[in-house]
Amino acid sequence: MKTTQLYYRIALSLFSLAIIYAVANSFFNYEAVVTKFAELGYPSYLIFVLGAAQLLGLTTLVFSKSNWIREWAFAGFFLNFVFGIIAHLMIKDGNGASAVFCIIALYVTYVQNKKLNEQSKITSKDIHTQPTLKTVA
Repeated sequence: MKTTQLYYRIALSLFSLAIIYAVANSFFNYEAVVTKFAELGYPSYLIFVLGAAQLLGLTTLVFSKSNWIREWAFAGFFLNFVFGIIAHLMIKDGNGASAVFCIIALYVTYVQNKKLNEQSKITSKDIHTQPTLKTVA
């Protein structure tokens, strides 16, 4: 369980750094990002919506204990990156290597999260099914 948790934390840390960098880049290099969004055919107001959604999704992945909401966050990030890759490929603006890196980090995080959930269910079942010894005085 310790190695699974280590892999999970490493993958989540790399993914978090990538998302934080992307959001910070959108705010600090706003004019360049507006130009890139225009080239991709997206309106510039989506920059703030996308940044807020990414921060909300990242907060959900890091702090939420609900598996249901985490699944939606994973799905939202996956769709975001896939559509980003498609948009870049459509205008022949590279291959979207950063999005591919993020998809890989997201996938590793997802798989390790699933393993951690399964392992915690197994250990919680073991705790509840073990007989307890009572001392009689």
